[in-house]
Amino acid sequence: MTATEAKVLFTATSDVQGGRTGQAQIGRDRLPVALRPANSSVQGADPEELFAAGYASCFLSALQSVARRDGVTVGGTPQARAHVSLSQDAQGYGLSVLMQVYLPDTPLETGEALLRAAHAVCPYSRAVAGNVPVELELHAQPLN
Repeated sequence: MTATEAKVLFTATSDVQGGRTGQAQIGRDRLPVALRPANSSVQGADPEELFAAGYASCFLSALQSVARRDGVTVGGTPQARAHVSLSQDAQGYGLSVLMQVYLPDTPLETGEALLRAAHAVCPYSRAVAGNVPVELELHAQPLN
């Protein structure tokens, strides 16, 4: 299915003024968020943190969806933590992602299969495929 054939289910909109040192109005509730440069001590959130939050939540939802599809029960409260790194090389700036996941009461082999399946269907994973390196880690203990 091409982008022109895809049925749009939802469109999110956020407004930003001032770039990394500005203000954002997030989503339909217009949640105000102060923006800051990466690695800054200024109050607010940087774009990489916002991307990490979106990616982690989407990835965990995709994982739960493939678990249901495959008849796998994930006990307790699953967790996902995305580490989004901003780097610079000769061509400019780039991102990389480390996605850490904790799946309570799920055998290691099953959990690893769920991570791979979620990565294949998660819209964020699909959007960055081939452009942003993504490493997946399954943890045996809760992410603290």
